Amino acid sequence: MFEDAPLFSYSPSPAKNCILTVGLGHDDWSCRGPMSSDRYHSFTKLLKRLIRETRSCRYLRLLDKHCSIRSSYQDASRSTGAYFEGNDSGANLSMRGQDGDQIDRELFQFSKSKKISPLVKANFYVTESEHEKQEVLYYRKSTWKKLMREAECMKDERYHLLNHASAREILGKRQFGFSRARLRPKQIGFRMLTNLRAPSRMPLNPPPSRNHSIQQLQTKALYDHRATYQSFQSVNSVLHDLHVVLKGLWTKEPEKLGSSVFDYNDVYRKLVPYLFLLKNGPTDMPSVFIVVSDVSKAFDSVNQDKLLSVMKDVIFDDEYTVEKFTQVIHTKKSLKVHQHLTLAHKDIVTASRKITSRLPSQSLDSVLVKKVFSKKIRKEEINLILKEHITRNVVQFDNKFYLQLVGIPQGSVLSSLLCSFYYGHMERNVVFPFLEKANGDFLGKYDTFGASASRPNHTNEIVVCGAKYLLLRFIDDFLFISTSKKQASMFFSRLERGIRDYNCWMNDEKFGLNFDIDGQGCRSNRLHVGKDGTSFLRWSGVLVNCSTLEIQADYTRYLNTHLSSTLTVSCRGKVGRQLKAKLRRYLQPKCHPLFYDSNINSPGVVRLNIYQAFLLCAMKFICYISKLSILPRFSPKFCINAIDGSLRYMNRLIKRKVYSFDVDNAFRPKYDVKKKDVIWLGLHAYSRVLQKKQSRHKKLLCLFRSRLKPYGRFENMSPELKYAVDDARSSVLWSIKY
Repeated sequence: MFEDAPLFSYSPSPAKNCILTVGLGHDDWSCRGPMSSDRYHSFTKLLKRLIRETRSCRYLRLLDKHCSIRSSYQDASRSTGAYFEGNDSGANLSMRGQDGDQIDRELFQFSKSKKISPLVKANFYVTESEHEKQEVLYYRKSTWKKLMREAECMKDERYHLLNHASAREILGKRQFGFSRARLRPKQIGFRMLTNLRAPSRMPLNPPPSRNHSIQQLQTKALYDHRATYQSFQSVNSVLHDLHVVLKGLWTKEPEKLGSSVFDYNDVYRKLVPYLFLLKNGPTDMPSVFIVVSDVSKAFDSVNQDKLLSVMKDVIFDDEYTVEKFTQVIHTKKSLKVHQHLTLAHKDIVTASRKITSRLPSQSLDSVLVKKVFSKKIRKEEINLILKEHITRNVVQFDNKFYLQLVGIPQGSVLSSLLCSFYYGHMERNVVFPFLEKANGDFLGKYDTFGASASRPNHTNEIVVCGAKYLLLRFIDDFLFISTSKKQASMFFSRLERGIRDYNCWMNDEKFGLNFDIDGQGCRSNRLHVGKDGTSFLRWSGVLVNCSTLEIQADYTRYLNTHLSSTLTVSCRGKVGRQLKAKLRRYLQPKCHPLFYDSNINSPGVVRLNIYQAFLLCAMKFICYISKLSILPRFSPKFCINAIDGSLRYMNRLIKRKVYSFDVDNAFRPKYDVKKKDVIWLGLHAYSRVLQKKQSRHKKLLCLFRSRLKPYGRFENMSPELKYAVDDARSSVLWSIKY
């Protein structure tokens, strides 16, 4: 990690006054907290002094000769356009101080590889964290060891310590090995991460010694290059075929996963029919009551025996066949070939449809070829691998081996599917019967599409009388919507009590409701209220309007950190082309019909979602440019051309996503935003963001204002556009630090 980090800085952390962080790409040295290490202060002071004296050195030629500075930067004054690809049309870059900057970079790279890196490796434990995004944290090793000893992750009932012989006995009977675990700091405490993608090996016979304990022997053997090892395949590689089978069973019988959704596509397919019938009924849209909840420690609390019995109901055929398909994608410059494995289906046409529905968007310009390859997997083999993986998961942590007794392995390629099958079984046997009983016997007389939200045959009608409800679950995160307050209240009470048979308990700190219960007020830790007074509930990356059920993107996760810490910046290669690609990539996650379909959102909210996507992209652009400040600057003309290309790309991508979306019912996406409106929203968003940083971007801001003039005065814009650019409706974004 350290090789990509050109700067030290301090950062608050669970280990107060004992941690360093590295900011990727900052151009200044900064101090954000106290540090007690005199040695570190002396070192940084010396390094700064060295860089300053190098800048003013009178013997630059001699320094250039002996420091081997010649690189692709050396002739930048003559070939800037070639280095920054795409800058041929007037992208003049400022070259002032380039020689000094190049010396700084080369000296720092030399110091980093020869001095700093060994010093850091000897004194610090290097890791990332959840709350610091892309920042790299440096704990002093003595502090990290103390935190490891105090961590409770391996001291509870979930893990059992194994000796070397017991671990070898378990691993010797199977193909795959063990997983390696590490701790990642959170704002409070740690999260354990396990790596199941890497192969593993284990020493066969540690040499005996009278002077070492058993623990020291194991540690010594693990790092002794002369020892004999037994190698194992990675866990995920062995589970790959089983993952293909389970994914095929999910596609074939989605009702067994209950209300599970895995991405925006699933949410859209299940939410749109429900909202369409609510908003287009014989009467006005009724009041809705929303419950959002999250399972506490979902992966770590799964009952292993219960999960195995659930999977026996899922895997009932004696044999399954896995087939290979080759996808050839045509791009502008070349052909790309991707291999796909899928579960064989008797109906070839149905199977091909299910395959193409799960392929990426490039499948529109691709050919799918079925290869003469198949692999048969017996049910007994599947059950054996599942049992071994779930009940005998061996984890290595701090050079010790542990057996996981409760829960399922996190980081496994099967984790999400297993969790979804498990909670889907709970819904079908506990939750759905309870909801039907809570709303009265009449629910059994009508279609209950709203309950499971996963049956393709139940799309014409939800419930013609009584409560209309919808339940969605993203792995362990529930969203329940009902037109009956009583039903929503009883659903909340049932989840609050927990479901003992499945060891399922909710996290009390992550409940969200848009109504009060028994006069106790609105109990909600996931409620967000904008400056315009609109209330939302946060659920799995989206904001659900508490009154209209309109959907917006959730940007609240950016509030507690500087936006630059979420970015990665490369200062090598064709930097101009990389900037253009980044601007487009920042827009891609929010180009989904869920945000722009008029069946869900009003015209004003559709344009607001476009505007907010551009606002965030503009803020990231500012941070990206500032991190490239060690390089010669881009000209304003190049920047505005790159941004203009991203705005047009956004317009094309939204239309392509909306009109190519495959739905299994009569509801088609509706999108009526004109190209000129999209471009105007983008230009307005960038000009507003640049206005707050105008001292550094005066020329670029002037270019944006000149581009906005042909669109006319703001007072003459449509009410929908005025609604979208109202700052009060984007108060979250204006609270982000950039």
